[in-house]
Amino acid sequence: IENVARVSYPEKNLLCYNDKKIKLSIVSADPVLLKMFSFNFVKGNAATALADQSGIVLTQSTANAIFGNTDPVGKTVKYKNQYPLIVKAVISDNLVNSGFSFQAITTWDFYMSQELWRKDAGWSMFDYSTYVLLKKDVQVSGINAKIKNLIAKYNPDDSKIELFLYPLTKLHLYNEFKNGVNTGGRIEYVRLFLILAVLILIIACVNFMNLSTALSEKRIKEVGVRKTIGATRITIIKSFLGTAVLTSFIALIIALILICILLPLFNSMLGIQLILPYKSFPVWLSISGIAFITALVAGSYPAVFFSSFNPVRALKGLTSSAGSMVKTRQALVVLQFVFAICLIISSIVIYKQISYIKNRPVGYNINSLIEIPTNEKLSSSFELFRQEAIKAGAISNAAISSISITGYGPSSWGVIWPDQLPGEDKIAIDCIGTTYHFIDTYGLTIAEGRDFETGRTADSSAVILNEAAVKLMRLQEPVGTEITWQGEKRKIVGVVKNFVWGSPYESSKPLIIGFVKDWTGNAGIRLNPGMPAAESLGLLQSIYAKYSPDYPFEYTFTDESFRRKLVDEKVLGIISASFTILTIFISCLGLFGLAAFSAVQRTKEIGIRKILGASVSRIIYILSIDFLKLVIIAFLVAFPVSWWLMNGWLEHFFYKISIDWWIFLLAGIGSILIALITISAQAIKAAMANPVSALRSE
Repeated sequence: IENVARVSYPEKNLLCYNDKKIKLSIVSADPVLLKMFSFNFVKGNAATALADQSGIVLTQSTANAIFGNTDPVGKTVKYKNQYPLIVKAVISDNLVNSGFSFQAITTWDFYMSQELWRKDAGWSMFDYSTYVLLKKDVQVSGINAKIKNLIAKYNPDDSKIELFLYPLTKLHLYNEFKNGVNTGGRIEYVRLFLILAVLILIIACVNFMNLSTALSEKRIKEVGVRKTIGATRITIIKSFLGTAVLTSFIALIIALILICILLPLFNSMLGIQLILPYKSFPVWLSISGIAFITALVAGSYPAVFFSSFNPVRALKGLTSSAGSMVKTRQALVVLQFVFAICLIISSIVIYKQISYIKNRPVGYNINSLIEIPTNEKLSSSFELFRQEAIKAGAISNAAISSISITGYGPSSWGVIWPDQLPGEDKIAIDCIGTTYHFIDTYGLTIAEGRDFETGRTADSSAVILNEAAVKLMRLQEPVGTEITWQGEKRKIVGVVKNFVWGSPYESSKPLIIGFVKDWTGNAGIRLNPGMPAAESLGLLQSIYAKYSPDYPFEYTFTDESFRRKLVDEKVLGIISASFTILTIFISCLGLFGLAAFSAVQRTKEIGIRKILGASVSRIIYILSIDFLKLVIIAFLVAFPVSWWLMNGWLEHFFYKISIDWWIFLLAGIGSILIALITISAQAIKAAMANPVSALRSE
């Protein structure tokens, strides 16, 4: 190992300079972090920036916000308006897609002086990141083998906890782990969208093949003439492939223009920041390669098909492969609609699953509920703040806690309960620290017992469990039972029904709600339902300013915070729907072209049928039925495929919908209607044509 740096998780804290007070995302780190990563120093340097405990490094936008155009290096700011720190350096802002999102860095020693309890926290504290720079040619697997049992060496009680390193370059996409093994993560979405994009491109290639071969009647004589005057088969293949390459690169130019126009809208819809890396040669090489491969795939079949014609038969407008050509086109149409129908079914299932999770009861009253970050001053006088806000009519109740109810808090092990089995004390159980009014403020449902009560001094050493924790501990009569939590004996005074805590997609995890005055950081506030929210917030802000004058009034509606948990599935839903619409559109373009060609090919047949008495509706039926048969075959293929794929996707969720039969019926009817609408214009036009003109046509 060459270097190691610890970095705390970003936390919003106050920085003050004269009359400016700004709340910023601040981390603390070992000084070597600035050498391990390629930060761009606008002022100062990596060697001295965090050399002593009193130093702080600002990003450029932060420095501009606090100091304007003046040089900030050497000036003193106050952390939390109490602790003086000297600006030692200014670095460029972190990129949007960077793993670092901080606006300022303090030293690790300063962090430890603020959090004295961490010095005795032991090996079981995992609430910060550790970055390790390996020496050249050192393999991660070799280091992991050596550090695997490091905790067991120094802390035998936690011998089951194993350490491992993971490459930072892969962590963003491969971000999910189970028992030290990577189980995927965001890469699954990347793969999914890549597969969908490739399949849509294949459908476009299929259309190109279909429409190219459908125009064979116009190209057969051309090929015959060219072969007669000496063109070889290779020459003709090159000609057709050249046309495909030219078409593909024109399409590439149009695609790039559309990306430039639509990318801001796409980013806005999905809440992400994608960019087109104009200066990257490998990217342009890849894009050009994709366009060229697409041209080869799309143009290969027409090129081989046309170059195979016998020149004599070609000049007579005859081709022996007409039957096989029709069958090939039919197979390609089926392939298109199999994919389109699979996407229709998938989009419906994804939408239903997202709606189900979004509308599933969360287990607490999410309406008129806000949360605000707390600080030392507000925490120390929270009860006075709460009472004044209630008296003013701004709120109906409030409670202080260690973390937001929509967050995902810390876990603790070493919990001991009656009749515990060996090893169960190593089970990590989630926990929330709070005091009074928590249950009432959040609207949790009490299954047994009661909330913490102000008149009971014994409640200061009590806990409340959720039903999942009671089930884990196998407690028949939980209320009154004594357990050991955080190294102290605690009495269970109540049990609340399970509520959504952590991921809304997983089953309810065991949770301990403990009475702990020192665990602060968040306050849940129930706004007065009888007053407009804007008026309540205005009153609350003025009261907040009395008890926390240094800090800005920041709040988040809990329902908005909860919706942010569904962002990944929202992105999946939007992109899936977009792919579905695009696929249907491309498939319909191909179907429309083939229907038009079929109508032209059967012009004389239609004329004869009309003269013999066929009605317009009969002609439309004759022209449509062949294509509808293909769509029905596609549906029969897509039905089991999409059912298998969606069942596999739903296995990721504990709470999930069932795939109802009506979804497939709706997709089938929808695809048939789409096909009918697509071919109806050509069918009606052909059926309404004058039969005399049709019989005279050449």
